[in-house]
Amino acid sequence: MPKIFVNTDNSNSKAKIYEAGKMGKSAAAAEKKMQDVITALVAKEPDFVADKSAVGKGYTVRIKVTNAATAGGTTTYTVHWEIVRFPSAVGKGGKGELMVSTTTKDLEIQVQGKSEDLLLEGVEGVTENIMKKAFPQMRIDMTKR
Repeated sequence: MPKIFVNTDNSNSKAKIYEAGKMGKSAAAAEKKMQDVITALVAKEPDFVADKSAVGKGYTVRIKVTNAATAGGTTTYTVHWEIVRFPSAVGKGGKGELMVSTTTKDLEIQVQGKSEDLLLEGVEGVTENIMKKAFPQMRIDMTKR
């Protein structure tokens, strides 16, 4: 069985995979951190690949910071994630995305103060947590394709 491709290309501004706009001035750094963590974790999995030379059937793990709330010097960021089949499917109505069913809830990052280093550390931890849950789901879904 060929390796499972994981799309990590966040360069299309109209179809971003990693969105951290709610993180203000740290948004670009947070998006880059998400991409770097996923790429590194995929490289460690023997049955997955993020290398574009191996593009085939695979998945995109989309991560979006959906909310930011500050209270008492602590900022809490809500992180929503989803797995989408790659490439987009073609049907009667044109191209579209097919979601992979997940039974997970949104995650949170809590940061005391305004330290970008602590924020990026939180982003790294949440992204690792997401991928720990995503790898088995992608493996299972791939058997149905």
